[in-house]
Amino acid sequence: MREVIIPTDATARFNTAVDAVVDADKGASGFVLAYGQAGRGKSVAADQYHFQRGGAYVRVWEGWSQSAFLQRVLFEVRGKNGELPRSTANRSKQQIVELLERDRKPLFVDEADRLAISRIEDLRDIHEMTGVPIILIGEEGIFGLLSERRRIWSRVAHEVEFGPISPAEVALYAMQAAGLNIPPDQCARIAERAEGDFRLVRNMILLLEKTAKAAESFDVDASMLDTIFSARTWRRK
Repeated sequence: MREVIIPTDATARFNTAVDAVVDADKGASGFVLAYGQAGRGKSVAADQYHFQRGGAYVRVWEGWSQSAFLQRVLFEVRGKNGELPRSTANRSKQQIVELLERDRKPLFVDEADRLAISRIEDLRDIHEMTGVPIILIGEEGIFGLLSERRRIWSRVAHEVEFGPISPAEVALYAMQAAGLNIPPDQCARIAERAEGDFRLVRNMILLLEKTAKAAESFDVDASMLDTIFSARTWRRK
């Protein structure tokens, strides 16, 4: 099966939102909040934008202290030159600001819902000093985190929700990734069983491809799908 990234409505809205804050003047820039359940394509969209159009990308680790977080941000903003910085939190933040003032670029923070609110305040400081766009990517819990501080909410310029994968997107992905022809009603069954989780859809398509090769037919019917569904529970929780 080929690794492909299909265009989705959520990805298009995400790209438009990030473009808007990137192209805005320093004073008109802000935060972009990309949110949704796990497996909805948030990280894929952010990683794709970052790869194609640039920026600094930080994936949050659980339990990061202020120093550890800002050292990682500095490492990514600097362009991964040399070893991970060992400077203090304040020194790291100052260096981040100095670099971004010279080279304004978006800062992507993935799994931002794992951050303490104080780390979001660090990002607000960086945004205030440089005007760089901050793109926060996380699950729905990020709303509870950000609601603690009105001064952060006021800087959210765009909210982009990543909802469940649609039957049409299932069909497109199956064709592009595995050459499978799946009727609309069976695509709807896949989307429903996966509860909109793209990762589960990918795993289903992988098994369907193997079944199709064995049957020497890439036209998926209900019986083939029944076989795949019975292979495991396919529960998200």
